Amino acid sequence: MIVKVPVICYVIVILMNPGMIFYPYYKLIDKLPDVIFKPLGGCLMCFTGQCAMWTYLITHFYSYNFFDHAFFISACIGLGMLIDKIIDYE
Repeated sequence: MIVKVPVICYVIVILMNPGMIFYPYYKLIDKLPDVIFKPLGGCLMCFTGQCAMWTYLITHFYSYNFFDHAFFISACIGLGMLIDKIIDYE
């Protein structure tokens, strides 16, 4: 799961480019303040961190561990950055 979250987030952020399927969503959230815009998809790292946070909370609700949660979020953000550097879509 630690690889799935950043890959899915990367694809979603790429699909928010002009002419892509999620571009109308991007235009909608672009009007929001940065504090809300970035975690909703305006920034790959912010979006990946937000998705990782909620994914871990939902999947480990009954066996929560703070340090595992922090590691999961950090690893997802790091892998997201690595994927972005390797693929270099834009």
